[in-house]
Amino acid sequence: MFRYILYRLAAMIPVLLGVSLLVFSLFWVVPGDVVDIMMGDNSWGDPSAAETVRKSLNLDKPFYVQYGLWLGKVLRGDFGVSFISGQNVSSEILQRIPVNFQMIAMAMFFIILIGIPIGILSAYRQFSWFDHIVRLATTLGYSIPNFWAATIVVLLGSVYFKWLPVLNYVPFSEDPVGNIKSMLLPGFVLGLSTLAFVTRLARSSSLDTLRQDYVRTARAKGASESVVLFVHVMKNSLIPVVTILGVQVGIMIGGFVLTEEVFVLPGVGSLLLMSIQQRDLMMATGGIMFLAVVNVVVNLLVDIAYTFLDPRIKY
Repeated sequence: MFRYILYRLAAMIPVLLGVSLLVFSLFWVVPGDVVDIMMGDNSWGDPSAAETVRKSLNLDKPFYVQYGLWLGKVLRGDFGVSFISGQNVSSEILQRIPVNFQMIAMAMFFIILIGIPIGILSAYRQFSWFDHIVRLATTLGYSIPNFWAATIVVLLGSVYFKWLPVLNYVPFSEDPVGNIKSMLLPGFVLGLSTLAFVTRLARSSSLDTLRQDYVRTARAKGASESVVLFVHVMKNSLIPVVTILGVQVGIMIGGFVLTEEVFVLPGVGSLLLMSIQQRDLMMATGGIMFLAVVNVVVNLLVDIAYTFLDPRIKY
């Protein structure tokens, strides 16, 4: 296991290098840079002013030189300083990332405590009215766009769930209960499509498990249906669900921007959007790289979790 973890950690290096190179390339091909935004119309009075600022930020150098300078700092643990705010990139991200971790935690709360049990119960009651409702609801949940769901939830929450602070983020340090209330709806919206997908996957996996010989043997030995369902069926049905959860975390990370914008949350997603709009290369690359690291680490943890769900799997 230890050798496998080291191998996976080593495999992360080319992945992260590829992500950083891609991000730098996209900023390079997009017209304009941060200097055009910083200077505005002031550069028209002094044509050399913009070039002076661009030179001080090393933006006058070729692409490979800029990338090499940035990569050298990153390898030393320095993600640089924001071109716009002058704040340290790492500090800014670390201040905002707890909001995103909490969003994912809330989304996982709904997925694990609602999606998986409902999917297994739907398989157990196949072709019943409950099964038909679950399949219809999950199809709708997986088809609804994230931004549309967020907008509808904000409207409904403002009218029918007035006890929830819909567009008022409350820091956990100030009011833990208020913080949890303010993150319930964003977490639900962020994990909605994953919730629907995991529910259907848990249903199909449970249907296959229910037809296995060891389930029939357990029933033949007199095991109660609750024991069959929660001991034999649930555990063996979770392997494909856990597999897809690692991938879905990456999809949820991609939904940060829209969810944070609709619910006005101070997370990394809104920071990235603002950085991209302002052509703030240092802040944007730092934020994207941090989220990429989180994504690959989560997938590694998912692979390790396999050994606890299925003893037959060994690394």
